Amino acid sequence: MPDYIQCWTDGVINSGRSSTWSAVLMSVLTKGELEWKQEHYSDLAFLLAHCEKVYSADVPTALQHLAAVLSKSSQSKEIADMTTEDAVKWLQNDKGEPGKKFAEFMARHGHRCVREAEMLERSWRQQPEKVVSVIQSMMKAGIPEVTKRSIMSVSDSLAGIKSPTTWFGRLILKWALPRARAAVGDREWGKSLSVQMTDVFKEAYWALAELMVKEGRLPEPDLLFFLTHQEIGTLLKTRSGRLVAKANRRKRVLPKQMATEFPEFSIGHPEPIEEVTENDSVVTSVALKGLPVSQGVVRGTARVVTSLQEASQIQPGDILIVPYTDVGWSPYFPLISGLVTELGGLLSHGAVVAREYGLPCVVNIPKATHLFATGDQVVLNGTKGTLEKME
Repeated sequence: MPDYIQCWTDGVINSGRSSTWSAVLMSVLTKGELEWKQEHYSDLAFLLAHCEKVYSADVPTALQHLAAVLSKSSQSKEIADMTTEDAVKWLQNDKGEPGKKFAEFMARHGHRCVREAEMLERSWRQQPEKVVSVIQSMMKAGIPEVTKRSIMSVSDSLAGIKSPTTWFGRLILKWALPRARAAVGDREWGKSLSVQMTDVFKEAYWALAELMVKEGRLPEPDLLFFLTHQEIGTLLKTRSGRLVAKANRRKRVLPKQMATEFPEFSIGHPEPIEEVTENDSVVTSVALKGLPVSQGVVRGTARVVTSLQEASQIQPGDILIVPYTDVGWSPYFPLISGLVTELGGLLSHGAVVAREYGLPCVVNIPKATHLFATGDQVVLNGTKGTLEKME
């Protein structure tokens, strides 16, 4: 456990570097003013849009490449129409290029998944069906293989910003921008290492849980994740029915806990946000403002998704509106034309990958999943930071 804690501590410190360098860039763009305007965020997003070696951005790229390889296979239609379980077996047993590419993807990214730091969530390596179902969707949608984006030079990037800066400010930006871009890549790589270590712990916990079920200490393996370490130790010594009952109660309340929403900032004891009433969601015309993190304007159909279980409904070209994203959502990025999140910042996962993909993206729009509905025709402006429903 000390190794586990140290790994995540180092990861947090490493992540802080990217925030520090972004603050340096922002202080120059705002000329030290305390008020950060939309155009400043938009310029900062533009400057950070061409980072090299962004590890997490490689996830959707690798999946697109794998889907393209499978689509060229003589068995492409059969693979796309197989049950997900059969498709997993086919990929794991295939000796050709598809099987090789799948094995390479799992070796590099198999430790990732949605809510990947949560011990209860099994990784793609442990449950490959989670990611293979997305590959099948990409094959059916005919998503083309991604072309490598050119990296814009520092000089060209500085020429594209709109915030007025002094010659000295430009000098600072020219010095700081390469470091800020490198820090973004280091942040994503560092988080991947922490998650990779977490996945080792996950496998160990699940192995322990299976043994405890075999010995009659637990009725179901997932109940282990609703016990503390001390309680697990007690259960191994005493077979306490009271602890099993406590784990069951905690498991039953989890769906309610997951559905609870809280303010972005809280002082004192966090109080849940009251549920949005039906009247709040019946809006014929609405325009919301958020944080622009990836430039561009796109018009299209909204797809409101509040859980990854609903993600299979995403259609090519949809503008995805979600509470938040993590790397588990990355496989769906090749399908969408724009991204909106209720939470997030300039360096959040969705923002980083959206910039690498050139997807318009606006984050930090509260209640977006309540005020918009799937099927709405919307305009997403990733430059101004707006999401507007078209009448």
